[in-house]
Amino acid sequence: MLAARSSIKLCTRSRAPCPNPHKRRCLSTSPAPPTTRRRFLFFGADAFSCDVFSSLHSARADLVDSLTVVVPPDQRTGRRLKEVHRPPLRLLAEELGVNTIALPSSLLKGWQAHPFLVAESNGPPPAANVLLTASFGHLIPTSLLSLFLPLNALNVHPSLLPRWRGAAPIQRGIIVGDADGVTGESMGVTVQELSRGKFDRGRILAQQPNVPPHANFLALEPILARAGGELLVSVLRTLEAHQERAQPQGEERACLAPKLDKGCARVNWSQTSAAEVCRLQRGVGHQYPLWTALADAQLQLRLSHRPIPLPAVLADSPPGTVALEPTSKQLVLRCSDSVEGVALTEVKKEGGKWVAARDWWNGASAGRKGAQLQVV
Repeated sequence: MLAARSSIKLCTRSRAPCPNPHKRRCLSTSPAPPTTRRRFLFFGADAFSCDVFSSLHSARADLVDSLTVVVPPDQRTGRRLKEVHRPPLRLLAEELGVNTIALPSSLLKGWQAHPFLVAESNGPPPAANVLLTASFGHLIPTSLLSLFLPLNALNVHPSLLPRWRGAAPIQRGIIVGDADGVTGESMGVTVQELSRGKFDRGRILAQQPNVPPHANFLALEPILARAGGELLVSVLRTLEAHQERAQPQGEERACLAPKLDKGCARVNWSQTSAAEVCRLQRGVGHQYPLWTALADAQLQLRLSHRPIPLPAVLADSPPGTVALEPTSKQLVLRCSDSVEGVALTEVKKEGGKWVAARDWWNGASAGRKGAQLQVV
């Protein structure tokens, strides 16, 4: 599940693209065909799903006959579980007056869908019923999917599938360099069919590349969420046409984006270049600060967003060495490459608070010979 942001913004509906981009003006001699208004069941939870939902809600006048939001249950967090975390999508939907269902602790196991989803006796599922998901974080069971036509159950996914199937596509794309053009791949959004029994294997209805270079997760997630919402609305306006053109995913570019944990944030200095360390921080630092070890203690690190030229003082030092650059007075860490390093800006010891790197350096280097420290 993608990480939540602290603020939620409603998206305004974008103007439909010009069908002939080579003309300065597009004039139509006949009115556009009316858009079918449908009944939507929208599953989501976090800030990404809020932005996608906002695009749909903004287009409700001509797209929506009825709209119901389904979210996971509230969770207790904090010390002694005294705080209650409510999914941001629930807060947004309730604020907008949209019918909202909070699932029980058993989630979708044995859950009965909304009464309007029941098909006519022995008939096919109604074509007007559509199930949508965006960053819901739980597999939709086949029993629920069977209440919808196959291409009426859709998901908005923040990658260009089949690349980065799974829970952390934005983070993984940043880490390996898709966002910076390092891999020859791009990042973007996909509207896909919800597949049965597995995540992110359904037919693709539409895709859109969209990524600014050198973005971190907190900057890139809302950009992709808004792009995903706009793409979804575009698909829903001409759903039948997109269903006819839906294409199965190939396996040549397929790769997985498993959920992150604290271990993903440990830096292996001897095997990671300065550029790779910076991308790791941009991808996971919002959730898990990068960390390393000095002697027997863990240190959490905040680093420069981009590599810096490796100073001469570190030219002959092994990876993991930190030294004070005498001219700029920056603390610089040596990585696996011999051309660039990363600047250390803040440090946090276990159980401590974040302190400026120079303050940490003054304490850590006191009483030591030489002007360098080695972390691992």
